[in-house]
Amino acid sequence: MLKRRRYNASMTVEAAFVLPFFLFAFLNLISVVEIYRLQSNMSAAMHSTAKQMAAHGYEYEAVPSAALTLFASGKVKNILKDEYFETSPVIKDYGSINWMWSKIMGEDDCIDLVAVYQVKPASDIMGFCKFRMYNRMRTRSWTGYDNADNRLFENSKEEIVYITEHGEVYHRSRSCTHIKLSIAAVDMSFLKNARNAGGEKYYPCENCGNTNKSTVFITDYGNRYHSTLRCSGLKRTVKAVPISQVGGRGACSKCGG
Repeated sequence: MLKRRRYNASMTVEAAFVLPFFLFAFLNLISVVEIYRLQSNMSAAMHSTAKQMAAHGYEYEAVPSAALTLFASGKVKNILKDEYFETSPVIKDYGSINWMWSKIMGEDDCIDLVAVYQVKPASDIMGFCKFRMYNRMRTRSWTGYDNADNRLFENSKEEIVYITEHGEVYHRSRSCTHIKLSIAAVDMSFLKNARNAGGEKYYPCENCGNTNKSTVFITDYGNRYHSTLRCSGLKRTVKAVPISQVGGRGACSKCGG
């Protein structure tokens, strides 16, 4: 009878010793599942954002990459919602996610979204503590292809230049600022004394300039201000053509010399 009691007591001691390890292991297993779920949700949100931005890539060609990165970050946040990050494995909150490695409308008009963040399990045990993760989503915006790069004029001995639909000059450089606009958002009051790179004043755009908005958009070389980035005055449809097909266009004063 005495031996049986000792045996039952040893089982109780073993159970009391093993149970905490089992609970910790189970808790960490749940944490791993949540971390993978977080990465999957981030990938899905970034894919949706990149796809939407690619469809409107022609509108972003002249917008600074930093501004577009903030826009993309906000889109991802709206898809996943703040409530999700309050209970997710991300340390702190959504604001701690670093997007600085993202590059939008850079080389070859690519949208390259990179999110870097730190996660941690519910319990720090057995070396399983906080660590860094990242998601990356890369796609090309739908802005068409450079015909010259695609060798459509491979057999032509003529110089290939660049023209726009309504432009009066041709360009020898695809990156010329006269066709690859640099757009800045400014306060309406700034325009009173502002001048473009040529010393001209800014006037309201015939399509969208008559507005009561406090923030408008201007370019370095244009002499119009715009109330929306969707305005046709801020878009450039650039074609690569042999120089014999430029019509009556003259050479650009910046890159045509």
